[in-house]
Amino acid sequence: MKKITMLLFLALASYSGFAQRTADEVLKMNSKIEDLTQNVITGIIVVKEGNIVKGISPETKAEVWSFDADKNVGTVTTMETLNMLDAQSKLDVETMFASKRILKPIEGTPYVEALVNYKTVLINTLDGKVVYNSANYKYRVFNSQFLYGENQYLVKGAENGKVIASLIDLNTGDVLWKTEQGDAKSAFASMFTFKSNFSNEAEISDTTIYSLYMGKLSAIDRNTGALKWTGELEYSKVFPTQNNKNLVVINSKGLLSSKQYLNVLDAETGKPIWEDAIKTKYIVYLEDWGDKILVAHNSGFNFFNLKDGSKIWKKDARGDGLKKVISIDGDYLYVAENEMMLIDKDGQKKWKSFIEISDDKEDAINYLGKVDDKVLYLTATYGNMVDYKSGKKLWRGNLKFDKNRPLLNVFDEENNQFLVYNDEKLFKFNTTVADKPDPFAKVNVKKEKELNSIELFPWGVALSGPTEVMGVSKDGKVLYQKIYTQPGDGGRAWGQALSTAGSIGLGVSAGYNAAMGAEWRMVYIDPATGQEVGSSVIKKQNDKQLARGAKQAAGSAMLGDLSKRFAKRFDAMRQSRDFSYIFAKDEATQKKVLVKVRKDDGTELDKIQFENMRPIYEVDFATQSVYYIYENELRIFNKKI
Repeated sequence: MKKITMLLFLALASYSGFAQRTADEVLKMNSKIEDLTQNVITGIIVVKEGNIVKGISPETKAEVWSFDADKNVGTVTTMETLNMLDAQSKLDVETMFASKRILKPIEGTPYVEALVNYKTVLINTLDGKVVYNSANYKYRVFNSQFLYGENQYLVKGAENGKVIASLIDLNTGDVLWKTEQGDAKSAFASMFTFKSNFSNEAEISDTTIYSLYMGKLSAIDRNTGALKWTGELEYSKVFPTQNNKNLVVINSKGLLSSKQYLNVLDAETGKPIWEDAIKTKYIVYLEDWGDKILVAHNSGFNFFNLKDGSKIWKKDARGDGLKKVISIDGDYLYVAENEMMLIDKDGQKKWKSFIEISDDKEDAINYLGKVDDKVLYLTATYGNMVDYKSGKKLWRGNLKFDKNRPLLNVFDEENNQFLVYNDEKLFKFNTTVADKPDPFAKVNVKKEKELNSIELFPWGVALSGPTEVMGVSKDGKVLYQKIYTQPGDGGRAWGQALSTAGSIGLGVSAGYNAAMGAEWRMVYIDPATGQEVGSSVIKKQNDKQLARGAKQAAGSAMLGDLSKRFAKRFDAMRQSRDFSYIFAKDEATQKKVLVKVRKDDGTELDKIQFENMRPIYEVDFATQSVYYIYENELRIFNKKI
């Protein structure tokens, strides 16, 4: 028995050293692999090499289907390249200047969109069947959109100087209709008349597709494709109201988009029904109540009658520099500059006075919400709780934070408390605490400014960043700490670049850039109950503006949101709740490795050798296999522990 135990100990000891290992399997392709992705619905790994798109089974690691673009799309001739460039000159700025993914998973579906030989194809990763192939049509695709409700695919393209919209039935592959939306425009000319936040996405109602092209809005009959009308003005976003009679539209004017205008259109004609649009610096929050709409913007907010635009309240709620609005139990909690107030649905104050929640109006809001009968706020400089009914602060003084350090928080549901990290200290925020808490833990983080995640475990929390992982128990003891060195020279820090993305907070960051960069949501409210029944994004996050706003204070980001919003193909760090995959330099060999660390106990589970400074790879979190591309090889590293 002792002999067996000793052998086991030696085996574990030798394994803990983890000399970096080479791939368990290598699939060699005929040419350099250009892109790699995984469809999370089917689990299929998709690679693009040369003119070939292949699907790899996550179970067998074998090729299960293949698509040959030269055979199914055709090779690209010199004339086609020139035609493509000419078509590009009439397309939108986003398409022209964005680095378009070669492989793009369609979230929540088994499909992957691929760009091959300058053609767009949609592939069902389950069987490799091509359900849409733009080579079968004359137009050049510049925008595509999956319609989830009907398994349909809306594509927009340019053909003979015209913008066309076409709807494809993915069940049959049939083209349901093709409609000319208008003349293709020069993107460069449009930059001087219409700027920023314009979208080529479409909004869908039961009967109509409201399609935008460089700000030009068209209404297309969803069943027949008939063009109902084309709007007179340019808009950056459109949203159908729940009464199906109106459209809320927003446009941004000026070279720097310094002003935004909100108006309401008649859905049948496309004509404005409000004589005067709401003019503001930026929109913050919207609610649709069927016959009225709540609009929160830079200068305040109010309910407006959908029919004529008249105000339902006599006076706007105070809100110069409005940054955030949340709906709570039929009331509205909002932040104007560095103060917050609670009002009811009639615009009346529920608190006697505004509450200061930060040192500076530019400070970021990391968290704002109701916990039991208290309101908790965490900003770049302050943390405290406020009684929801009276508006009085729970603690006599604010807990002060260092705005130049990351501020991370996680909710401990079992103990009904928040665990908050800032400036190498951890605090417990509990509604029963009579005064501001002292830190329950003080830690020594080597690369604190790079921290971007806090995860809760039964024993405590794991703090992690691109090159460091630390576990701290709920009684303040450091259980483990792993620190790694970045590969590359000293003038180029991977951690700095990655932590910039990771530091963007859960809430809206402070200041103009952050407010402009935040999502606008149109929230559906049931007029009978006052309860939220759905929502839709009015303006997608502007990542660059959010990043600028987040420089004022680092906050935590939900890992799911982090991967969706900020992950780029060359980012070297991946995370799940349970594991960190850290791109590092192996101290023994000085080679580049990917280290897998279990957050629950800090154990290094694997060390994978990479060859290049910007690795393109995927982690299959279901099987914990790693897929890495190098030149013409797909290297597969199976789970070890």
